[in-house]
Amino acid sequence: MKNYDIERILKPAFKLFLMYNYEGVSTSKLEAESGLTRGAIFFKYKTKEDLFKAVIDKYVFTFQSSSSDLEIATLKDFIDLYLTKVENRMKEMHSLGIENVHRGYFNLLYQALKFYPDFDRKITELFNRGLHQWECILQKAKESGEIKSSCDIHETAQRFRYIYSGMSFENSLNQGLSIEKLRVVFYSYYREIANEK
Repeated sequence: MKNYDIERILKPAFKLFLMYNYEGVSTSKLEAESGLTRGAIFFKYKTKEDLFKAVIDKYVFTFQSSSSDLEIATLKDFIDLYLTKVENRMKEMHSLGIENVHRGYFNLLYQALKFYPDFDRKITELFNRGLHQWECILQKAKESGEIKSSCDIHETAQRFRYIYSGMSFENSLNQGLSIEKLRVVFYSYYREIANEK
């Protein structure tokens, strides 16, 4: 099956799993959303569980795992890139018709805990890699003098991560995350830890 054909299955399935619980995504909903027949959908993915796992692999694990960001020169550049990636991800999900993207995404993660074997271990590894990435960038920033030498690398990395995850979760309960508000909080914290120029 070609990548184009796979996208015609995975993207609509992703939208449906964001909008509904796993149990609520029926074959008829998949057919209606994708415009494909049951046979075409389940030719590649034999069961709904296989399809769900493919969605999680593509839209959670593949999307969020990237080590190329370690080549970024400064912490400020990394923050800019991080915010751009979050914003692009939100735009992609909005383009699917998902209004509150973080509410849908958290719902998807909770469903994965139930229906994706070993998801808790894999997502913990992903979060740990993300934290390590922040730590590497912060260590470079400390060594270059971009940030204060008194910064605790691990705690500072955790704080950046928790700013994003905390705002994402809290705002998922109402109107959804504002990338502009996230940018303000990130740069406010950056100014706290940056060396005076």
